[in-house]
Amino acid sequence: VAVGTKILSYGCSTGEECFSLRRYFPNSRIIGVDINKSNLRIAQSNNDDPNIEFFSSNETNIKTLGPYHAIFCLSVLCRWEDTKLLQNCANVYPFSKYEASIAFLASQIVEGGLLIIYNSNFRFEDTRVFGEFEIIDTPSVSDSGFVVKFDSFNNRVETLHRPCIYRKKYQ
Repeated sequence: VAVGTKILSYGCSTGEECFSLRRYFPNSRIIGVDINKSNLRIAQSNNDDPNIEFFSSNETNIKTLGPYHAIFCLSVLCRWEDTKLLQNCANVYPFSKYEASIAFLASQIVEGGLLIIYNSNFRFEDTRVFGEFEIIDTPSVSDSGFVVKFDSFNNRVETLHRPCIYRKKYQ
């Protein structure tokens, strides 16, 4: 990865994801955002890397700190415990909320940049912004997470979903 590469950990929790990403991307600037202020304090207190920073997760911060070469959304775009037994998730986590979040994040990725979505309640392929991306085939990845999937009508989907890495197309 080239020097100057910027990575966003969306929903970084207490920072472990950012610290793990550092091992794979040693020359990148890593931004972690989360809505939980207590988790952010823990992340900041465990951080001694000047190229890893933590911020409150809001559109202003994400936009100001971007754009990004990669955005990781791992186990954050879901409501696992609340949806695992549902046939329809509209009252708990509607597709419209997911799509709004993912459309915003997609707009913050540079052309050729990556969007990594793992353990999400919905399939990125069902969103209106999917057409701006291509699927990166990952034969070693058997699925896109254990979290139950729903379609754009919030109905449970029983078929296996594999893709989890997407590259933003060059326009």
